[in-house]
Amino acid sequence: MKVKMKNKNKIWTATIDGPIKSGMEFELADNLEKVLKDAEVPKLIIEMKLVPYINSAALGIFLNVYREIEKRNGRFALCAISNDVDNLLDITKLESVFEIFKSAEDAQDSFED
Repeated sequence: MKVKMKNKNKIWTATIDGPIKSGMEFELADNLEKVLKDAEVPKLIIEMKLVPYINSAALGIFLNVYREIEKRNGRFALCAISNDVDNLLDITKLESVFEIFKSAEDAQDSFED
């Protein structure tokens, strides 16, 4: 798994490449926590078009980051998720918690409005 962070108009996009498996969650958490430290009102998009699957620990990280962003009146979204990730979000009922967009561009446009 690789994580590339990009900031455009005070909106961070974390592009993840590869599956999120056991032991990789710490790198993911470190990258996402940088956004929380750098932004007063964080806006974060997680682009997952190159992520075939994620584990439960990664879901926990996303949920913790989402909660912190919500406390600070920011926004958090997932985008370009695979069918397997979509099914996992459905099973865990997290699709009703997270904003989910088809593409990073759609999420970016929504955040800029």
